[in-house]
Order: sequence, then structure tokens, then C-alpha cells
Amino acid sequence: MEKENKIQPGLTLKGLRHTVGTILAEMGYDHGSIALILGHATETMAKHYSRRADLTKKAEATMNSLAAEMNIRKTKVIKLDK
Repeated sequence: MEKENKIQPGLTLKGLRHTVGTILAEMGYDHGSIALILGHATETMAKHYSRRADLTKKAEATMNSLAAEMNIRKTKVIKLDK
């Protein structure tokens, strides 16, 4: 496949696992789901294969959800007269 230019030189199954694990983690999937897709019985290897994922977007979305929830839960401050 490499000679036919269907894949880039050096492509390995391990590299593909890292790519898929990273993409799934960046999409927001949990380690259990990643392990299922990669064919692993436990989440340990899924964590290994997705460890380089950029989780910035996921963290930002989580913080936005937290901020929205905090706004819902705000209570009015009451000042007591002496």
C-alpha cells in the first residue's frame, strides 16, 4: 500500500490506535468507549493511546456548563440591618 501511495510511509497499527484514541478523546468520549473501539478489555490502554489528546475544547465546554449551573444556583445576598 505504501508503494501504491495509498498510505504514508511508516504507518503502523500502533500509530493508527494512537490516532483513533486521540480523536475519540478530543471528541469527548470516555476511556471506556475508547477501549471498546480499540478492542481493549480495560481502560488502561485506552488512556495510554489517548494521552496526547488536546482536551482544551472539552475543558472549556465543562467550565461553561459549570458557570451556567452556578448562575442557576445563585442565591440572593441579603444584608441584615443592625
